Amino acid sequence: MAEGVAVALRRLPLFAALPPPLLEEVARLCAVRRVRRGELLFSEGDPAGFLPLLLAGRVRLSRGGPDGREQLLHLVRAPSSFAEAAVFGPGVFPATAIVLDDGELAAIARPALLELLRRRPEVALALLASLSVWMRRLADLVEGLALHTVEERVAAYLLSAFRRSGRALAPGAAIRLEEPKRLIAELCGTGPEVLSRTFRRLAAGGVVRVSGRAAILLDPAALVALVTGGGADA
Repeated sequence: MAEGVAVALRRLPLFAALPPPLLEEVARLCAVRRVRRGELLFSEGDPAGFLPLLLAGRVRLSRGGPDGREQLLHLVRAPSSFAEAAVFGPGVFPATAIVLDDGELAAIARPALLELLRRRPEVALALLASLSVWMRRLADLVEGLALHTVEERVAAYLLSAFRRSGRALAPGAAIRLEEPKRLIAELCGTGPEVLSRTFRRLAAGGVVRVSGRAAILLDPAALVALVTGGGADA
């Protein structure tokens, strides 16, 4: 059982560099279960009693504002760990996590994880690296909302979607977008109507054509230039 979990954990960036014996030790601490779409994993302010490790599926992380609106912080795609800072910081989850797709979640209880860190500093170093990645993601979120236009943010989302697909960035490359328009709008910090207008502008400019969930890349260089300010090529 632990060996099978260890194979799954190896896919997580957090544990990818751990030696096999240590990875199996981590696996023995994991409780693995299926999660269902719409399931609430935890709410903002809940005690952070475990480290979540998403083995399959997607999870939406968001925070509520004083006006009642929600800000999408990140879309967690498996395989990935998340909420590390909550487990090692104040001990409460700073965001709400809701399952978007049926999947699989492993969890390590906070006391067991802290005890492991005391014994195995290699895991502590891996967690520090993971925390730095999350800090960079939050910094990118703030920078994107403050310094980039909606068109640039939408272009960045589309470029990321094409790269995740594994397709070459070539004219005519076609993919099916992973998220519906409402969620894409949230990820880009805008509304569905503005997103639709932005899609139309990108199509009119010969950059990308989006129809429903289908996206066709028309000009890779133009798309990259929108994201990078012309500092890279396709």
